[in-house]
Amino acid sequence: MSWEKLQNIFFIVFLILIIGSLFIYQIFGSNFDLGEIREYLKNFGIWAPFIFILIYIIGTIFIPSTPFMAIAGLLFGFGYGLFYTIIGGFLSSLLVFIISRKLGQKRVESILKNKYLKYINKYNGKLGKGAILDLVILRIIPIMPFNVLNILMGVSKIKTQDYLIGTLFGLIPSNVLAVYFGYLMTKIL
Repeated sequence: MSWEKLQNIFFIVFLILIIGSLFIYQIFGSNFDLGEIREYLKNFGIWAPFIFILIYIIGTIFIPSTPFMAIAGLLFGFGYGLFYTIIGGFLSSLLVFIISRKLGQKRVESILKNKYLKYINKYNGKLGKGAILDLVILRIIPIMPFNVLNILMGVSKIKTQDYLIGTLFGLIPSNVLAVYFGYLMTKIL
């Protein structure tokens, strides 16, 4: 089996895992007990921020990040919680972007050459010429899960530098709201 075919298989499996996990989260997501997760992380003591960021990076590849952001506010307060979620969210987004870029970009570019997809291909070309603002807007407006956006950007022609800047600025608004919500929960719990 050629390396290109193996890449296609890995990319398809990667997509199935992410999309499947989003559906599973929709079904079982209400079973998250924020208090229980908070107590679990507290047991790590001084290592809790590092463990949290690591769990955040891996966990948010497969499920939405909002519960993790709220936990950060509960556990670390607003300032540190925001800092840790931005680090974790940024690294998680970058990981999905890199995997998608390495495994799927060539395949998607060959598909976009179809004459029926010329407008999508045209927008893809536009992304390659500068897309920081586009990405910030796509991250702020909740029209799709972040991982779907990370995959789409990974297979697009967006420059890695534009992706990094747009992601960093695009993550801030949702993180501020969700972490602050978690922080407010400390006043109630």
